Amino acid sequence: MPDDHSLLARVSQLVADQLRQPLERVTVDAHLIDDLEADSLDIVDLTIAVEEEFSTDDIQLEIPEDDAADIRTVKDLLDYLNNAGIE
Repeated sequence: MPDDHSLLARVSQLVADQLRQPLERVTVDAHLIDDLEADSLDIVDLTIAVEEEFSTDDIQLEIPEDDAADIRTVKDLLDYLNNAGIE
């Protein structure tokens, strides 16, 4: 895994914590529902946790419900954050 401060490392740890899964199960290609056993409430909680984790004084991250529905894998989440200007 990349260094502990990389976006992948931060997202992976956050997903593992929120979905109560071992970190080694959280891969880039892991599907949040099928592979990591998230339910709809878990997805809402994860979305809120991501917004809180990656919001700063300069950038207030808000993930609209429609966008959150399109985030199905860890890679989708990474891509979303990259597109939002978060590195």
